[in-house]
Amino acid sequence: MSLTSFALIAILVAIAPLLGSLTRIPSVVIEMLLGAFVSYIGIYHPSEAIHYVAEVGFLILMFLCGTEVDLKSFKDLKKSGLGKNIFLYFSILYSLSLLLVLLQKLPYIYIVTFPIMGVGMIMTLIKEYGKEHIWLNLALRVGILGELLSICILVGINGFYTYGLSLELSKTFGVLLLFFFFIALCFRFFRVIFWWFPRLKTLIVPHEDTSNQDLRFSAMLFFIFISIVLSLQLEVALGAFIAGMIIATFFGNRHSLHNKLTSIGFGFFVPFFFVNVGTTLDLKTLLSHPQLFKDSLIIVCGMFGIRLIGCFVSFRKYLGSPKNTILYAFSDAMPLTFLIATATLALQLKVITQENYYAFVMGAMIEGILFMISIKVILNHWKTPQKP
Repeated sequence: MSLTSFALIAILVAIAPLLGSLTRIPSVVIEMLLGAFVSYIGIYHPSEAIHYVAEVGFLILMFLCGTEVDLKSFKDLKKSGLGKNIFLYFSILYSLSLLLVLLQKLPYIYIVTFPIMGVGMIMTLIKEYGKEHIWLNLALRVGILGELLSICILVGINGFYTYGLSLELSKTFGVLLLFFFFIALCFRFFRVIFWWFPRLKTLIVPHEDTSNQDLRFSAMLFFIFISIVLSLQLEVALGAFIAGMIIATFFGNRHSLHNKLTSIGFGFFVPFFFVNVGTTLDLKTLLSHPQLFKDSLIIVCGMFGIRLIGCFVSFRKYLGSPKNTILYAFSDAMPLTFLIATATLALQLKVITQENYYAFVMGAMIEGILFMISIKVILNHWKTPQKP
């Protein structure tokens, strides 16, 4: 049965770009809709094997996100003064989130849920529109910092609800800080090594290679760092993300390697993940419980609202126009993977109910579909007048 479901998802992955071209709807939206549809009509049957492949797809997406990280650009944040704006932006997000939760009397887990960030959907936007847009470039840089913060928050939530305010919680944060310190030392060490022995980089990733050594090296980094974070009981996405950062930092000029990795990821594994996300939405339950739709809209409106206010206050001058500011808010308000990861963790810890979980998944779906379409409509139809 799992092979039949594999074949079904493979078919959906193949036809999604065709349907996207016909309807002019982004492929990732089509993929999630197709997944929800085949699950609703009952021809798709989930299995543990499919879950594992989808998990690999998510980790490859995080790995590809890491390959887009230019550490040199973050050094310029302090010089340009943008670092203060980003700090102000995060402060506004969490302050408004706290205020919203208190006013609406929502579960306290929503305080960290509304501002949570991820660059998975931002990567799909970059794949479709490129990084030339100022709002998308900023969304990537802020999203990377926000994702690292979100990973720390997920680790903290897991530790707090598992151990409470105890020594074990302190150990969890201590392990996380030591891991970051170790990674920073590794980056500095290899930067010195490659400076003294520049040929070593060519030996590891040759310019002309018939044995795909560059892909083998990338796969080695990918699985090594995932194994490390698993052994440390940290968020697994962190390992994939850092592995991608290593590729970008030391082998960023190898464009053929980047193209290969992108083709492998977005050619199958990443679309597989998004189709699988669509299948997790129980449309029958949603249709029989209209309150879930209302709850999901609260999540969507809350996440977009605090970002819209935050970016108007923090980045209005930098982005230069209301159009870019609104586009930034839409692009930053789609942390689909981390929103679902947070909901899954909260459900496992019994912080939220099954109905709350469905509302989170539905909210993530609505964000992925509505915001992607909104971005496309704004880009195509909102014409900014040229300055004389």
